[in-house]
Amino acid sequence: MGHPNEQFARDAYAAIAQADVPWIVEHTHPDVVFFQGGRFPTAGRYEGRDALLGHFMEFMQLVEGNFSIELHDVLANDDHIAALIAVKIGKDGRELVFNEAHVWHVKDGLMTEMWALPVDPYTVDEFFAA
Repeated sequence: MGHPNEQFARDAYAAIAQADVPWIVEHTHPDVVFFQGGRFPTAGRYEGRDALLGHFMEFMQLVEGNFSIELHDVLANDDHIAALIAVKIGKDGRELVFNEAHVWHVKDGLMTEMWALPVDPYTVDEFFAA
């Protein structure tokens, strides 16, 4: 295993995949800033842990609970994590798998900022527009 923040990221994605909200709360700064790229209904900027969790809950409702992630790779140093993931979502009987890059800022073992950037945001936008 490389840098300790690499394990932090692997643990975080396991928590997200299992909807382990207590782990997420414990490892997210109260003033976290989250940015979801794209133009679909839940894309945008969210400030604060409650807003971040609200975004995730709204997104899960939007995809009718049909959500999974697969972590492909993680790069980490003292301040940042970059992760490459595949996201699988469903809505109205349709399914979409897309790649996304996540860039995190980490301080004192807490996520302080995260950017979630779909590789092809137009495909994701079109999926939700249908």
